[in-house]
Amino acid sequence: MLNIPCRALAETWESSVHPALSTYHNPITSISLFVLLDLLGAASPNIPSFFQTTHWAYRELASIEERMRKLELLESKPAKNFLPDKEKKSFSRGFVQDDHVPFMARGVDVLHVIAYPFPTVWHTMDDDAEHLDIPTVRDWAKIMTAFAAEWMDLEGDMPAPIPEKVKRVHSDKTEL
Repeated sequence: MLNIPCRALAETWESSVHPALSTYHNPITSISLFVLLDLLGAASPNIPSFFQTTHWAYRELASIEERMRKLELLESKPAKNFLPDKEKKSFSRGFVQDDHVPFMARGVDVLHVIAYPFPTVWHTMDDDAEHLDIPTVRDWAKIMTAFAAEWMDLEGDMPAPIPEKVKRVHSDKTEL
């Protein structure tokens, strides 16, 4: 089921014309990659690569995860990487219907980062913060930060790593 605000947003961004001589005709054409993050809080998520057109971005994300695991920068210890389809060669036309569809229908490249199969608590009474796997959530934050930093070519502009002797502040708070 598609989110009505996403359809409205995509329509508005497509119909909002930028002034003459602008680099982009409208907000939709200014999106170089639409990254949709969804259902990533459960332990050991499996994230397939859905679209051949953005498999290059999936491969980059998978490479970041691999590098971070080799450097022991990630906390979770899944049996297999979150992003196992790095070497995928064939793609079907099937995909998960979600908020990206109105944008994709307008020609926007989409990298859909969603756990599939969906976590067992999805849309149940147990779909709450108590059922998030915090090491996995922190790993996603690191992976996506590195992806954004590489995308924006921020090498040399990022702060130095925090020394290991500086203790992480831990909270037992479960509310978001």
